Amino acid sequence: MQKELGVKQGELASKENYFAHLQELQARIDSEELVAKIDAAIPNDPQLPALYEFLQSVGGESGLSLRSIAVSQGSPVQGTRLQSMSASLQFGGSYEGLKVFLSDLLRASRMTDIDSISFSNPQEGTGFVFNIRTTSYSY
Repeated sequence: MQKELGVKQGELASKENYFAHLQELQARIDSEELVAKIDAAIPNDPQLPALYEFLQSVGGESGLSLRSIAVSQGSPVQGTRLQSMSASLQFGGSYEGLKVFLSDLLRASRMTDIDSISFSNPQEGTGFVFNIRTTSYSY
C-alpha cells in the first residue's frame, strides 16, 4: 500500500507541476506585451507601404541601397489563416552589408522568411548587386 501511495503521490505532484506550468503560459499569453509582439510580427492586413518602408529601412541601416522592390500579393498558407506575400528585392552594396542586413532581418519584429539570395560579381570600383527573395505574412 505504501509503495502504491508513493506512486500516486508522484503522479499527483507531476500533474500539479504540469497545470501550474499551463497557468503560467496562459498568463504570459494574456499579457498585452506578448500580443503586441505577435501583432507586430504578423499584422492583420498586408500593409504594403509599411512592408516597403520596413525592408528599405533594414537595408539602409545595414549599408545597402535598395535598387528595386516587387511584391506579389498574398496567397493563403495551407492549414492556417495566414496570407503570405513574396517580395523580390535588389540591393547594391558590400558583402558585409548583406551579412548585417540578413542578421537584422532575422531579428526584426516583422516575421519574414528569406527564400533565396543571389548576387553578381562586382565590377572594378562597384559593389555587389544582391537579389533577395523574401516572404512576409499577415492575417
